[in-house]
Amino acid sequence: MPDQNTRGEDGERTPLAGAAMSLFKGAAAVAVVAAGLLVKVAMTQSATGAVEPDESHGASIPTSAEIEFDAIVRAVAKSAWKVRSVVTNGFSVQAQIESSSGRGTWTASFNFDPETGDYHYSHPYPGAKAPRFFGDEVRRRIREAAAR
Repeated sequence: MPDQNTRGEDGERTPLAGAAMSLFKGAAAVAVVAAGLLVKVAMTQSATGAVEPDESHGASIPTSAEIEFDAIVRAVAKSAWKVRSVVTNGFSVQAQIESSSGRGTWTASFNFDPETGDYHYSHPYPGAKAPRFFGDEVRRRIREAAAR
């Protein structure tokens, strides 16, 4: 019995519906074959080590010193009452500091020397004490870790 999808309203076979079904079935078969080829190529590249790491976003694997630095920064941020969040990139830090009113935050940027803990920082409020407290505490903990 012919496929019902190839028949018109009056039950007669329509060439357009039959062609569309054939085209659909053919496209599905091509898709299956293409997917199989892609899997085979990926497996071959993986087995031969031909797969390159994706560095399109500038991502790199942090060193053990950077991981330890990140842990220090996060611990200090938890203990600093005005620091709301931190982001590290190598030995640079962007800290979100709570405003005096408590209604908003502003950013302080730090660059730390990984060996000495010395740092340079900038922020929009020269009289603010939170960034200096944060930087001094990170420096103290870096020096403490280096002394071990």
